[in-house]
Amino acid sequence: MPASWEPLDRPPTQAALDALEHANAGVLGFLLQRVDLATAPRPGDEGLTEVLAPLRAKLDLIIEMLSGLSYRQVVLPDPQDIELALDHIIWTAPSPLATGQWLKTRLYFSDAYREPVTLYTEVAGSAADGEGGWRVHGALPEMSEAVGESFARLIFFEQRRRLAQRPARVAIGSRP
Repeated sequence: MPASWEPLDRPPTQAALDALEHANAGVLGFLLQRVDLATAPRPGDEGLTEVLAPLRAKLDLIIEMLSGLSYRQVVLPDPQDIELALDHIIWTAPSPLATGQWLKTRLYFSDAYREPVTLYTEVAGSAADGEGGWRVHGALPEMSEAVGESFARLIFFEQRRRLAQRPARVAIGSRP
């Protein structure tokens, strides 16, 4: 997932946390709306589905073109493996980060809709990963119930989507 972070010179204030949560509520709502549309049950009428397929393809193309125009100035950061939960985040950084340091972390869940979910993150620790990088463990401040529930749903659907995109591994060998 594309992600970026920037250090903060002090912990976020409650007003900053509230403002960020309000902004995230809008981004999460939009991202989940796309997920809900993609996972909604399709009509049982195969003829209707077949007739609507070209229209759906054209709408997807229009949406992709409009998002390309709208976000042409927004360059996504490089994708990286991230472990994400409601209360913590773990990622790999090129250098260690100081424990207790606060960061503003941006996670981009969609290539087309390039608005990030932004999180304040307190570095809980960094450990060498053995490959020249550092595994950074960050703690996330508590979210309101509504935003936390939306964030949890988005994490779940994103994990499912990414797992579905991985190539299937073929087991070679004999069965016992």
